[in-house]
Amino acid sequence: MQVQVFDLIGQLREKVSNLFAIPAKPFAVLGIHPNIVSLMAIPFSLVSAFFIFSGEFPLALLFAVLAVSMDLLDGAVARLINKSSLFGNYFETMIDKYVEFILFGGCALLYPLPAFLAFGFSLIESYAKPRVALVIITDNRDWPAIGEHGDRLLILLAGIALSFFQLSFFGFSVLEIALYLIAALTLVGGVQRMFFAKNLIDEAAKNGNILPYLEKSASGRDQK
Repeated sequence: MQVQVFDLIGQLREKVSNLFAIPAKPFAVLGIHPNIVSLMAIPFSLVSAFFIFSGEFPLALLFAVLAVSMDLLDGAVARLINKSSLFGNYFETMIDKYVEFILFGGCALLYPLPAFLAFGFSLIESYAKPRVALVIITDNRDWPAIGEHGDRLLILLAGIALSFFQLSFFGFSVLEIALYLIAALTLVGGVQRMFFAKNLIDEAAKNGNILPYLEKSASGRDQK
């Protein structure tokens, strides 16, 4: 059984999505396209990154929450004006990555090493899932991994919030610790996904679901 221990935001998404119907109504009345709502996360995250660098953590948290909230608000707007689409689903996911990159960038100006590790291992973990689709015919099934997108944002937001109090442990600030925690979780999560990918590829090979352009090269290697 696959257990998502840390994917708290993902588990809460459906429960809180209905709450965004109210703030989504003004956007729907004005006819603002859901993709525009998604894009609003970019300037919010840029402002948050600026305040992270400036050490204005209450404002940094406010704008980071606004940026993250756009991920739920755009879906609510899409449902209200009947503009849900497959591209919209893809587009908002791409915007999520930009938001994450910008927020980590703001942290990197203060703590280069932990921010680099956190973002680097996050990229590897995120890439492990779509890369399998270039080898086998697969779907967007739930993958067992800690440190997913929602987990990372939750930890980062908590680190920013706790930075209000200027706490430190063993010479490390709370935000610095949050970044190292994200790095550790995504390192483990990336390894988890590689093992899971191996199982999927082995299963696909038995069922003949390897992508055609790879079948010949795979057969060639088997003959060596």
